[in-house]
Amino acid sequence: MGDCAANENTNTDRCSVATDLTPETPPFKLDWVPLEALPESLHDRQCINCEGAYVDPLAQENTSTPLEQENIRALANSTQMQGNEIIMIGEANAVQGYRRMRSDEVLIDRTDDSSILTGNITLREPNLLLQGDNAEIYSKTGEAVVHNSQFVFHREHMRGSADTLERDFDGLIHVHNGTITYCPPGENDWAVLAKDMEFNLDEGLATLHHAKVEIEGVPVFYSPWLRIPLDDRRRTGVLWPDFGNDSSGGLDISAPLYINLAPNYDALYTPRYIEERGLNNALRLRYLNPLFGEWLIGGAYMADDKKYSDQILGSGSNDRWLGVVKQNGLWQQRWQSRVDYSKASDVDYMKDLETSSIDAQRKTSLLQMASLDYLGDRWLTRLRTQQFQSLADDISNGYETIPQLTSTYRGRNTPFKVRPLFLAQYSNFDAQRDVVTGQRAYGEAGLSYPMLWSFGHLKPTLKYRQVNYELSDSTLYTDRSPSAGAPLANLDAGLIFDRQTRFAGKRFLQTLEPRVYYLYSKYEDQTDQPLFDTAELTFTYSQLFRETRFAGYDRLNDANQVSIGLTSRLIDDQSGRNLLTASLGQIYYFDDRKVRRNLNTAPQEQSASEVAGQLVASPTKQLALRTSLVWDPEEDNFNSGFFEGSYQPDNGSIFNIGYSYRRLTPAFSNQQLTNEISVSSYLPLNSNWSVFASMSYSLEDDISVEDMFGVEYDSCCWTARLLQLRYYNNDSGAIPDFSNPNLERESTIQFQILLKGMGGFGNRITNIMRTMIRGFDEREY
Repeated sequence: MGDCAANENTNTDRCSVATDLTPETPPFKLDWVPLEALPESLHDRQCINCEGAYVDPLAQENTSTPLEQENIRALANSTQMQGNEIIMIGEANAVQGYRRMRSDEVLIDRTDDSSILTGNITLREPNLLLQGDNAEIYSKTGEAVVHNSQFVFHREHMRGSADTLERDFDGLIHVHNGTITYCPPGENDWAVLAKDMEFNLDEGLATLHHAKVEIEGVPVFYSPWLRIPLDDRRRTGVLWPDFGNDSSGGLDISAPLYINLAPNYDALYTPRYIEERGLNNALRLRYLNPLFGEWLIGGAYMADDKKYSDQILGSGSNDRWLGVVKQNGLWQQRWQSRVDYSKASDVDYMKDLETSSIDAQRKTSLLQMASLDYLGDRWLTRLRTQQFQSLADDISNGYETIPQLTSTYRGRNTPFKVRPLFLAQYSNFDAQRDVVTGQRAYGEAGLSYPMLWSFGHLKPTLKYRQVNYELSDSTLYTDRSPSAGAPLANLDAGLIFDRQTRFAGKRFLQTLEPRVYYLYSKYEDQTDQPLFDTAELTFTYSQLFRETRFAGYDRLNDANQVSIGLTSRLIDDQSGRNLLTASLGQIYYFDDRKVRRNLNTAPQEQSASEVAGQLVASPTKQLALRTSLVWDPEEDNFNSGFFEGSYQPDNGSIFNIGYSYRRLTPAFSNQQLTNEISVSSYLPLNSNWSVFASMSYSLEDDISVEDMFGVEYDSCCWTARLLQLRYYNNDSGAIPDFSNPNLERESTIQFQILLKGMGGFGNRITNIMRTMIRGFDEREY
């Protein structure tokens, strides 16, 4: 404000009294605008909870020009000049670039470019508001001292007060004997008090000395040194601890330490105390490199698990560990690499020590895979090695694919031009048990001729498939080099009819899309062929238009069939959004299907498949429905089906409902009968209180398989959640027998407190809610 030196470029005085300057004084204290005064577009959940928001009147100001290059314009009720001093009295206002200043009186000293402001001081810059009783400002350096001050950081949604506030030459803000809080003006649910604070807004960091946290005026925490992030950039420091309690281990406490080693790599060390087990040490390392991609290397180790020693009764080591390596990389847009490797010390590790993760409890195996892809303009080549670690005592590890090399030619799908088709794969299958192993070479080659029109398509395809083996010694197979080959042809044809229609005063485009798919594949005897990685696909509507009923290349399917399907869509004529898609279809067989996954299984002799249908609807942006049904017309019964519905109104509520059903059929007699309903919801009761719950309920066994219930209090300043989760602890991969009295139901209780703007403890709750309530995501503050 006092920068009134002569401008060397223009030879004019840079400090002038402007009679046309209009004071910019927002009508709201500390720039806090109540909810009723805010536009509807800003009425998000945070704004509603806080019943208002900080609005920065200088948020759109251009800050590219340094302040020392800007002229100062000033206005006051009266102005006096005495030598090198300018005295402005009565509502003194000044503007210097993006800086705004106001006070009752101003004394400007042109010799040292300083200003002394007295009475009702207000100093503004984008994302900064300072108010106080009096202040000294040095315009050239930007230094300032404000006494008995209040301040607001708009973007950080943070305010505070100080006996003395200083801003130094580097733009750092120093607060002496001050407080900060996320709470709106007039509320002090929590606050941090400190003898000295240093705010670096450019780095998004606050450093506090002799700090204490108060909740409702009651001190709950003290630290001689405390560092608080003001944004989501990564910082080295101790993270908030996690607390929980579960039936698997009792009291569970972890205290993570995050180490930001460099911009492209960091570490997270988490000591975790489990009351009935001991101390678990977890370490996670992340590394990012343009050449080698993104790496995550982690693990956990617990020496002498006290509870596990009782489980195994001395039959093995009590030490528990888990190792994880993950990598994703893309080099020169051609080479893509991926690693996903996990290994545990024992089959019970995940269910014993990953108790706060439902996904971990559901795992039946750990993937151990590495792949390297070459992405050419026409060729896609993949080298992969893959195996699994079983997490069930009664299920052995499957085949190891070490290695597998696949190469595919990707021709252009140009209409009315011949498209070459080619795929070759070499696989080496090994195993850690006494089963047949060996090598498999599979190849297919052919041509297609896509014909595409605006009203439909016609696409004939012709190819030949061949599979060859070199097997190890085995009494099950007489031929160590079996092979099979068969031609395949299909014809895919479809039409699109559309019409304009009206409903409820709105215009829609409705389509009717019949599709016919003929498939022929010659039968080839495959009696002497092993079964390495092949399974029969579950029958759904999409299966109508696949050229094989198997996943994997151990079986060349035989087929002489035609599929007929019908799809109808309803499209919003104005927005182009697909509101509804409904499909129905069936396969008609001209020959029995002799090739089965298990070759001793009887051929399929039905003349027609089940009828498959699916429906996807989103009539509004808040409502989504999805269902799939498979009906057996011979037995007049539904063999399988599922339904999913989700409704998310604008008030933040989430309602999900689902139903899945699969009855036992001869084709899938080894599968589990499923008759289960699932519901989940997150329901705000008012602006502060919410409840949330999830349940998977078996209608067949009349029992809740897993359920979760919790309550949340969410204010402008802080959030608290309490959650209880129950689930059955069963041998992974086995069909649960709920009548078994030894079947254990585990439970866990988790508690979370979040002080907004500072963080909090109990983040395991967030992961559980994301897993069990589809569509839930933590709100950002």
